[in-house]
Amino acid sequence: MKEFIIRKRGSYVQRTCRIEEELLDKLEKLSFENNQSVNSILNECIRFAIENLKE
Repeated sequence: MKEFIIRKRGSYVQRTCRIEEELLDKLEKLSFENNQSVNSILNECIRFAIENLKE
């Protein structure tokens, strides 16, 4: 499996979405451990998932 790397990016648009509480807890833990915002972690997770989808 590809390695997951957290990068800082810019240019954001605010939207509303719902995230399961368990997933949000994990995101917050990753955020704290990597000294990154939850937003940055979430964006990288989504980017990683999309780039690695099997079509």
